[in-house]
Formats: sequence, C-alpha cells, structure tokens
Amino acid sequence: MKKFLLILAALAVIVPASAQGLKLADGIHYGVVGGFTSSSTNIKNFSPKHIALYHVGITAKFNLGIGFAIQPSLMYQVKGARLSDIELGDDFVHQFDYKLGYLELPVNIQWGPDLMAFRPYVFVEPFIGYAVNNDLIEKIKSEDLGDYTPAKAKNAWKEYGLKRFEYGLGLGAGFEFWRMQLSAQWFWNFGNLYDSDSDSVSGNAIAYNIKHAFTDKKNFQGVKISLAILF
Repeated sequence: MKKFLLILAALAVIVPASAQGLKLADGIHYGVVGGFTSSSTNIKNFSPKHIALYHVGITAKFNLGIGFAIQPSLMYQVKGARLSDIELGDDFVHQFDYKLGYLELPVNIQWGPDLMAFRPYVFVEPFIGYAVNNDLIEKIKSEDLGDYTPAKAKNAWKEYGLKRFEYGLGLGAGFEFWRMQLSAQWFWNFGNLYDSDSDSVSGNAIAYNIKHAFTDKKNFQGVKISLAILF
C-alpha cells in the first residue's frame, strides 16, 4: 500500500512535467485526484452500515468540444461495509467489517457548458477494478466477556471465497473552476463479491458471513466525493 501511494505521488510529479515538455494540446490536462468514499451494501437480511473510506489516484481529461469531455483515472479505491447486530445462535451479537482495496480504472464521461469562470457538469462513470488487499474483521459484543475480536484476516481470498474482479457504474455531477474539479457521485458495483464456486470453510464465521451475505449480486454501493487538481 505504501509503495503504491509513493508511485502515485511520483507519477503526479512526472506526468505534468512530461506533458509540458511535450507541449500537449490545450484540450488535454493531467492531474491528481482523491477524496472520500462512503460505501455499504444492499443486503436486506442484515443491518448494513456505511464505512468512511477513501480513494486516491491520477487522472487525465480530454476535452472533446461542445461541452463534452472524457476523463479516465487510475485510482486506489477502498470500499467496504459493516454488518452489525448479527446473531449466529451462540448468544452473542456479532459485527463484521469488510474493507477491500481496489486498483480501479473509472472512465468519467462528462457534459457541461463552459461558462468562462467555471464549468458545471454531469457525468456517467463506468469502472472496472481488481482487488489488491483486504481486511476482514469479526467483532463480538458480550455483556459477560466484554467486546473482543475473535477473528481477523488480512489479504485472504480463496479461503473466504472472495472475488477480486469488480465492475460497476457511477452517476454524478461536478463543478470545475480554475484548475480544480469538485464532484459527487453515487456508484453501484455489479456482480458478486462472493465466488459461488468457492470451497470456503463453512465453520469459519467470517467465511460463513461472506457466503450468506454477498451473493445474488449483493455488492458494495455508496457515495464518492472527489477533488481533482489539473495541470
């Protein structure tokens, strides 16, 4: 994770400098992007709660004329969900936190009028991604024993039946002024987080919860608020 962020920081410096050296057209702008992600899941039989996470990456904007622009990005995006107040028949109340870090490629397709001083716009954003790390935590609340964490896993995949590939769609609006963009969107992940062909250990509480929660195309969804600085 630290190495990935260092690479992004290096690219953020190198790419704009290279763009100026090559004298790219005024219709192409490079930059950095980051912001706040709040994701949950559409599970109906549990008590899902939003988790405040983040995203960071590099971006490039291609102006197409008459208000249209395409802006692909390469980002590290952390998504997750908290499933709380779960009873598994052992007289305890369980809580499960799932956080997955994705290397994600969103393509932001924009339209908005250029009003000289600023530019409001709306956009649709299909994306694909590949999970590169995860944190899976089970917590238990007990009046007799107190709160404790019986299970915690990091970067576990096959043993918990987690799929790495994701794809989805975002819809939103933004505001561009000077060299900055501020945008907000609602996104949906399609497909399943859980691999139905997996032989994950059913006796493990985390694996059991993933299997029964993230099937039938129940996946992460939520809100992203992003700030981009263009060069």
